[in-house]
Amino acid sequence: MANYRIRPNGIIQYDLHVFGVRFRESSKMPATPKNIKIAKATVKQMNAELELNTFEYRDFFPDSKKVDKFETLRREKYPDLLYPYFDDYTNEWLERQEHRWSRSYYRAISSDIQRYLLPFFGNTLINEITLKQVDKFRESLSKKTNKNGNSLLLNARINALIGPMISIISLASEELSFEYPFRRYKRLRETAAESSPLTKAQLKLFMENVDPNWYDYYLVRFYTGMRSCEIHGLQVKHLIFEHKLIKIRQNWVQGQFSDVKTPKSRRDIKMSEPVYQALKRVIASKNHQDDIVFTDPKDRPLSCHYVARKIWYPTLKKAGLDKRRPYETRHTAAVLHMAALENPVYISRMLGHSNTKMLFDIYAPYVVNATGTDGSAFTRLMAGE
Repeated sequence: MANYRIRPNGIIQYDLHVFGVRFRESSKMPATPKNIKIAKATVKQMNAELELNTFEYRDFFPDSKKVDKFETLRREKYPDLLYPYFDDYTNEWLERQEHRWSRSYYRAISSDIQRYLLPFFGNTLINEITLKQVDKFRESLSKKTNKNGNSLLLNARINALIGPMISIISLASEELSFEYPFRRYKRLRETAAESSPLTKAQLKLFMENVDPNWYDYYLVRFYTGMRSCEIHGLQVKHLIFEHKLIKIRQNWVQGQFSDVKTPKSRRDIKMSEPVYQALKRVIASKNHQDDIVFTDPKDRPLSCHYVARKIWYPTLKKAGLDKRRPYETRHTAAVLHMAALENPVYISRMLGHSNTKMLFDIYAPYVVNATGTDGSAFTRLMAGE
């Protein structure tokens, strides 16, 4: 049963006895006539839901530290309820996906679920998860901040965390025959990351200041646009020098090899002469065809964190260039190939894109001669120039 009382400090407090345990929660409202009326209505609603066995502690006290305690007690009281709890069903769902996903992807999704979803929804019956709860969950994620007070998780990251949950609840609603609760769900609006490719002059400046031991690594990255995971997973056996081809067949992600992410990512990149010479220099010291082409000073596979912290950002600083993401090597390759008027189809295939759309949507604005923007080319054509 639920009731309310007024504490000595004049604040209204809710008092509940559930599963033989007493729960007390402050309303944070002073005991004015208006607030007492609100408290009475809230108590009436809680008692009605307790009577029907539909009471959800988190619905009334979403930020309370006692939510987990209540849900654990309910779980112990009713272990054989008709529908499974979210954590039980989710762990089973993960087992069913394991053979379908790469090991690195499985580990990433599993880690996100264990870290974010299960602590919040784990003790909730899967058929009782509501859109309101998801909104509360997203709100709690958006409030997380780093030591500088900036948001720890951007909207794109929060959307990515919700993605597996949508899949889990969708499948559960079909298999267990309950109404799917997220028909009106809307993703958070995402702000696309700003691209900041290097100009030809900036690239020259970067290469003049990079550690000589990493010159060939960055030359290959800037000239081919390979993703970090692709160049870090590149092995000597993937270099076909007689045909001047780089075969992109695998990634190095989270300390292990995995297949490339899409069919278009599985591709052959033509070696330009500078790339050919750079790779020849690099593998001169390699003894086996299974060797990884680029490694750290201890001959270990490269990690994105190591490359960014030890080489990329220090080189930008030394060259006097603005800070930008390591991924800009790929954007720079795309922009400079377009500026050189290379065939867009060739550039897309080199980058592993499914079509040329991204070239013109993302990269064209950075290339002066890639596209007209004021109709002058059409005017000259019609004037016979």
